[in-house]
Amino acid sequence: MKAMLGFLRTGRSDWPLFLVLYVFVSLCVGAPTDNVRDADQAQSGYLDNHNMDPAIVQGPTFGQLWRVKMGGEVGGLNEQFYAKPLVYTPKAAGSKQVLFVASETNWVYVMDAVTGVTLRSKQVATPFLVSDIGCNDISGFIGITGTPIIDPATDTVYFYAKSYPGAERGVYNGAYWIHALDVNNLNDRPGFPKKIDGSVADNDPTRYFHGGTHLQRTSLSMINNIVYAGFGGHCDKYNFTGWVVGVDKTTAEVKATFATESGAFAPQQDGTFEGGGGGAGIWMSGMSISSDSPNRLFYVTGNGEGHQNKEIPASGRNPLGTLDEAIVNMRIDQATGKLSLQDYFEPYEYISMDAGDRDLGSGGIALLDPNTFSGTDAARLGVTVGKNGKAYIVNLDNLGGFKMGPAGSDAVVQTLQMPGGGSVFGGSGSYPLEGGYIYMTPVGYPTLVYRFGRDANGRAAFTQVAQTDENSAGRVGVGVPTITTFKGQAGTAILWIADVDGGLRAYRAVPENGKMIRIQLPPTPSVAKFQRPSFGDGRLYLSTSNGYIQCLGSPVSLPLNCTSPISFGDLTIGSKRVLQVNCTALIAITKVDGITLSNPLFTASNTSLPTGSLVKGQSFSFPVTFDLTNATIKDIPGTSVPSVKPGITSGALNIMTTNGASGFANLQPIVVSGNLVSALPFLTISPIEADFGGIVIGSAAAEAGVPGSMVVQNVGSTDMHIAGYGWTLDSLEGGNPEWINVTENSATNHTVGPRFYAVDLPAVGSTVGPGQSITVNLNFKPYAVGNYHSVFQIWSDGGAQYILLTGVATIEPKAVLEVSTAEGGWTTGDFIDFGPQLAGVSLIRQIRLSNTGGSALTITKSKPPEGAELTATNPTGDLSEGLKIAPGSSAIGSVLFQPAVRPVNLVPKPINGSWTLNTDDLTFGVHNVLVQGVILSRQLGPLLPDGTSRYKYLGCYKDTVAGRLLDKNNNLGLNNENGICQQTCLGQGYIFAGTDMYSHSCGIAKKLTGEYSTTRNVADKTQACGGDGAFINIYYDSLRYNGVATTVTTTTAKSTTTTSSTSTSASSVTTTTTSSSSNTTISTSSSSGSIASSTTSTTSSNSTLTTTTNSTTATDSTTSISSSSSTITTGTSSITTVTDSTTSDTTTSTSSSSTTTDTTSTSTSTQPTYTGPPRYVTQYNNYTLRGCWTEATKGRALKSKSLSIANMTVDMCWGMCNHYQFFGLEYSKECYCGDILQPGSENSTSGYLCNMKCGGNSTIYCGGRSRLNLYQFNATLQNSSRVLVSLDLPLAE
Repeated sequence: MKAMLGFLRTGRSDWPLFLVLYVFVSLCVGAPTDNVRDADQAQSGYLDNHNMDPAIVQGPTFGQLWRVKMGGEVGGLNEQFYAKPLVYTPKAAGSKQVLFVASETNWVYVMDAVTGVTLRSKQVATPFLVSDIGCNDISGFIGITGTPIIDPATDTVYFYAKSYPGAERGVYNGAYWIHALDVNNLNDRPGFPKKIDGSVADNDPTRYFHGGTHLQRTSLSMINNIVYAGFGGHCDKYNFTGWVVGVDKTTAEVKATFATESGAFAPQQDGTFEGGGGGAGIWMSGMSISSDSPNRLFYVTGNGEGHQNKEIPASGRNPLGTLDEAIVNMRIDQATGKLSLQDYFEPYEYISMDAGDRDLGSGGIALLDPNTFSGTDAARLGVTVGKNGKAYIVNLDNLGGFKMGPAGSDAVVQTLQMPGGGSVFGGSGSYPLEGGYIYMTPVGYPTLVYRFGRDANGRAAFTQVAQTDENSAGRVGVGVPTITTFKGQAGTAILWIADVDGGLRAYRAVPENGKMIRIQLPPTPSVAKFQRPSFGDGRLYLSTSNGYIQCLGSPVSLPLNCTSPISFGDLTIGSKRVLQVNCTALIAITKVDGITLSNPLFTASNTSLPTGSLVKGQSFSFPVTFDLTNATIKDIPGTSVPSVKPGITSGALNIMTTNGASGFANLQPIVVSGNLVSALPFLTISPIEADFGGIVIGSAAAEAGVPGSMVVQNVGSTDMHIAGYGWTLDSLEGGNPEWINVTENSATNHTVGPRFYAVDLPAVGSTVGPGQSITVNLNFKPYAVGNYHSVFQIWSDGGAQYILLTGVATIEPKAVLEVSTAEGGWTTGDFIDFGPQLAGVSLIRQIRLSNTGGSALTITKSKPPEGAELTATNPTGDLSEGLKIAPGSSAIGSVLFQPAVRPVNLVPKPINGSWTLNTDDLTFGVHNVLVQGVILSRQLGPLLPDGTSRYKYLGCYKDTVAGRLLDKNNNLGLNNENGICQQTCLGQGYIFAGTDMYSHSCGIAKKLTGEYSTTRNVADKTQACGGDGAFINIYYDSLRYNGVATTVTTTTAKSTTTTSSTSTSASSVTTTTTSSSSNTTISTSSSSGSIASSTTSTTSSNSTLTTTTNSTTATDSTTSISSSSSTITTGTSSITTVTDSTTSDTTTSTSSSSTTTDTTSTSTSTQPTYTGPPRYVTQYNNYTLRGCWTEATKGRALKSKSLSIANMTVDMCWGMCNHYQFFGLEYSKECYCGDILQPGSENSTSGYLCNMKCGGNSTIYCGGRSRLNLYQFNATLQNSSRVLVSLDLPLAE
């Protein structure tokens, strides 16, 4: 199975079983080395199934196997591939591994994965024109941008394509279709393509999807047979909104549409392409939505406008309509595929991030292997890093909400600040072996390596341990770090980084002596933005921005040995420098075909290359120019590319060759770099944000303030002069913020924002020399609760730059504990009582922990109850340890009381548990919330006056020891169940009743050998009826047998019955019965057989029964009637019970009284009986008589189940039908059950009336000719055991 797990590749056997099963079921790969989606479903970036042997990769034979130009030029532009290639082996026997690639011109190709030969291709739609949107992040055309996904179960590939529905062009006519193609022939699957435009958001009916203003950038995911995709905008233009769309893979039905900006706080729709929207796009630099179970998925959003949270802390569990700058956890409804917000994290400075275009969602979220990456503070970790230069390590089960950390800061596991606040696009990757590592690459910086560890308290922590020697490209587009191992073996890990300038780089994934060891690879020029390699069987594939697909593997070598890298050093903007590249041929080369360069600042001419062939060992040289003569320091409009400014820049120079020997690459890479220097002064400030975190007002730290620092530097070539300082609370995007001059409080202290101070700020007019830097100390010292921020700017003759200053201040938290009541309210306390409940019901009560303080409340201890019948519904999520509760908010934990179905006629079973809680509110202390309940067994068959069954459950017995246990066999058919059997046996005079899986028997026991019962009753699946291997469930008449002796004992019993009633929100009654027996001889006989049997025995026993039940106080006046075994003195009733049995119909009223009665019972004794006219049972337990109803126009009114038996009673029919909506009695002996009344059945008092006496009880009516006494389930009587009778039939309704 390991080879089939294409979801979270770890090569480990200790992954949680539920994850392994989910992985296997959700997306099994077609072959062990296939790559059917972007990396893994969790987006951890770790892959162990592609035979990437480091010994081969770093050996001399590993190189470029082929590089193929796809499609040629379209409209004068090269084909572009932003979607990553997929590797797949079709299901048919003997199929070869193929490569599926999709382009921005909406062409799709299936290629031979080994040779690169195109096997089939198809253009699925006309591509959308970039000119229609006015955003040049993608050049020329927009078609298939998000990486597709292949379903190995059906050989189907899914992807989104942007196009037009007709001939008209323009942004308003753009639309998106989801396609599903058969990989084997590229034919459309039925129902596809499906246009999703016009789909209304499930969470906001005022919002609908419009493809023209949106970009489908994320890679696709498939969860529970639903294909999910994320959508964002184009350069933040128009009224775009972040969307998650889910489509059924088979039917093409749109199952889920969730908008990240919704509700009253989001910009409202106005019918135009400017109104509404709100941003919060889901683009994540092409990463996919991630998931670690079929119940949830994760994504990260970008800039937004709604700002619903404003400055008020909020739990991630509270509803939020404006999910901008957020990590989002969505609950998946597995039945429907629909999504709902489950949890989120939003950085406390998100408003400042929005204002400064610091997308958190410039990268996705990597879900880390919980077997390695976990701690006492979080069992499952995720990591997100974005444009704000911070990496957030989050608890996946409690993301953190907004400002839920200490003093209102971020409630995350850890925050990692990127050097210089460098932005990260494309997210992070992870390696779970050898201790665990994560990797991320800020723009223009090395790839950073963090090792996982735990502190002294076991809490998760990451520490930077290394970085690569090479800087990444100084522009947007570096891909997601990806890690492979050879068959999951430790020590074989390779880190892969796709750089838009340097091409694909590889390193040994684990640092050696603090250094990252690079593995040399053949050149991979023009790598598209945000790529990571796709892997096959020992091969990897990359798509390019200029129309090529390239494959690396073994065996190949480089054709030339050239000077590399070429460093131009410092160069002043406005000038240029020329250097020579020297090369020597390693093989015979037929022709040097030309040169390509990835950075336009570097140029070279093909005319400088040798024109003829080269022999092995022959050398040549050519010039390369670093040309800054036309470069300017300015922003580039309409794109996310950073502005040109002084600093290091780099690029790739590639020499293309036609080789005279096989097995060698036809492209030689050379890295070129240089440092841009301004001839004028040039101001820089680092970091771009000073985050002071949170502080509690009144604490010692608040008195001194929170320290920080910033660096002011002149990177120009001449002196720089400070012209002035100012700060603002306005957004800089508006273009006209209101600046406030910096206030000088003293010679060394200046106000640079609300409660922000700069120490030793250089005076206005002071000089900063070329290359000089000055460290300025900062301080955050709030005086009141609030969220603080400021934009602090410095003006100079070297330009103006700003820094974001952020911090929060709060007061202490305060915890309040409450529990829910049975009526649905809340009360302070630590006790929950579910009371007595029938087996099979499900009740939920809740514990609420509220925070009435001013800062987030942390749950420091939480030990919920966990059991089969009394348990927390979400023991690892609700009220979990480490959970943050926002001020003014509450967290709720739910406890489920769900008694398992027990054998019928058992005595009550008490059950209890506790939920232990504590918080960081020092006045709260440890609380143990006691939770208890009582499980009642269903009471079937003849009932005693106290509402319990007369026949008690004795046990499950072997029925083939020296013959059958019970002499009499009543085969009552498939509709029989325990109550019917007991009623039948009582009517026949038997003490024991038994049911088995084959027949339903009643009789006199011989010898009882206890075993275990498992077989369900045929008529009522909630009842057990014996078991496999000739087992039988035995029930005994408690008035004629004490449940202990192995032979039948008859007694003259002296019974004392005490009944008391306690008035609470739900009335409770406790009945205690104590029986003592004197030695007595009694005979029993069967009236139905020709042979009478008698038994004489002597025994003595004592038994006590305590029963607690819910009851409804009744004021009905009733008559005391003796039962077949006792006489009960009655008083004012708190419970009214009527027992409908074969021998008598008994009504009993009990009160807080004690009655002693001497009772002698024999099988031949005369029983007191009701002597009045027959009556109607108007209520039987939880069913109410609806009247006398006709049969349906065609056939029976109730069709689900029926039983015809001569000794029918209301009790017997209820026992068979009490899990249906209706039951009815007809012709004195017939019983019918059903959930639906068939057409034509109606309540009527005309014609034949319901006046036929029950076959088993002549004092009660059981319908009439073609008429039913119809009973209907009454939810208000759910747990009632009351029986009411009347001389009158209910009137027609």
